[in-house]
Amino acid sequence: MKKLIVLVLLIAALAVSPVLAADNGAGRTKAGTILGRGFFATAGFPMGKTTELNVYAGTGWNFNEVTLGANYLFRLVDIDIEGETFPLSLGPQADISFGYYNGVVLGVFADLRWEYTFDFPLNLFIEIGPGIDIAMYNGGTTMGFGWRGGLGARYVF
Repeated sequence: MKKLIVLVLLIAALAVSPVLAADNGAGRTKAGTILGRGFFATAGFPMGKTTELNVYAGTGWNFNEVTLGANYLFRLVDIDIEGETFPLSLGPQADISFGYYNGVVLGVFADLRWEYTFDFPLNLFIEIGPGIDIAMYNGGTTMGFGWRGGLGARYVF
């Protein structure tokens, strides 16, 4: 299982490399970690002034599975607190987890993120996303409420 996790993270890093190299130098591409319903490496890519594509890879809830996912966030509002801007974003999120009781879990969520970017290259955020998990394992399929979320820290390029 450890070899599979390392392989998935390596493939994710290699897949993200061309996108990072193609960045327009605007200084808005972000990479870091999320700790919450698992531990993930994450990267965020601006798709416009008010949208961002985020990808992540890491361990799932019980650290016995590998999860790959993405979300596409739309900035709803910039909350002003004492002259500082805290964007609040919402968007769809989907992921797939391998290893859950030797099965697969597909998830679809509505992700809400509140973040802050410092004057130096650090971005902190908190996010939560309720949704639906579809688990396929032991010859059966179940569907139920799920959630994703956590605290994140990313370096801003």
